[in-house]
Amino acid sequence: MRDRLGSRFVFSLGAVVSVVAFLVASSTGSQAVFAIASGVGGGMVLALGFYHVTQAVAVRVSPDASTKAIAVVTVWGAFSSVVYLPLSAWLVENHGWRVALTVLAISAGVSFLAAAVGMSTRTESMPLSVDLVAGMREALKTRAARSFLLSQAVMGMAMTVITAYQVPVMTEAGLPLATASAWAGFRGFSQLFGRLPLMPMVRRFGVVGSIRISYVAVWLGAVALAFAGTPLLAGTFAVVAGFGIGAISPLIGIHSRDVFGSQSLGMAMGVVNLMFQVAGAAGPPLAGVLVQQTGSRSVAVLAASFLALLACLSISSPERSPSG
Repeated sequence: MRDRLGSRFVFSLGAVVSVVAFLVASSTGSQAVFAIASGVGGGMVLALGFYHVTQAVAVRVSPDASTKAIAVVTVWGAFSSVVYLPLSAWLVENHGWRVALTVLAISAGVSFLAAAVGMSTRTESMPLSVDLVAGMREALKTRAARSFLLSQAVMGMAMTVITAYQVPVMTEAGLPLATASAWAGFRGFSQLFGRLPLMPMVRRFGVVGSIRISYVAVWLGAVALAFAGTPLLAGTFAVVAGFGIGAISPLIGIHSRDVFGSQSLGMAMGVVNLMFQVAGAAGPPLAGVLVQQTGSRSVAVLAASFLALLACLSISSPERSPSG
């Protein structure tokens, strides 16, 4: 949609649908209506406002400095949980969930509209239609594209298991729930450590080299998590895994540009994100089976660490990388 109709249409659609859906959810007395409306609103925000869209737009509006543009987008994105999680908690505690959801709906709408008004990727050279199947079939002829999608699927499984099991594993290892939750929250904050040094890291090690570094960090962080019964190991997990997970988001956008090119980057990143999400959805259920068989959540996290290492070994460089 972004490749064919431009960012202005995508962001405008996101503004209208998300605001209407969330306002319906905040005012209804029906559980069924709330479930449907909140699902539509949340799905629209994730589908039209997340990194697979915003990074593709960043590349289009800053073609001569696309690496820097992607890095800036993800650094700003890292502050979203720092701002909105405490704001949402304060609104719910002081004004109730309906007011909180209304405020968040308006905030999402204003953000979408600001993006729609402030920039446009629509050009005369844009295709009248985009054949998703044909486009991806052509792209997948390269080894770099195939290895990229494989690594994303594998890493999707690893990351969903790590994030789902981080608190239970630490409490199982002996940490109090409040302490484990605090370290998990700090892991989210530590994602900034992977985004702030992104530009010098890419210059020094290249895009694929930087991706491998981030995957290794997730691997090492997961190993620390599996035994995180002490503040030292819990802190090691939070910092190291946070660095790796934080670096992955912008690096995936940069590598998508290098592998698939910028002309149909929106479509390509949509497919990359789809692979990550679909495989990631299978991670926790499979980990649950492993926990049932072994009686230990740490085993599931160690399996996730192995997947992160496998993702590191599977990714390869494209034959040519555009500058930017």
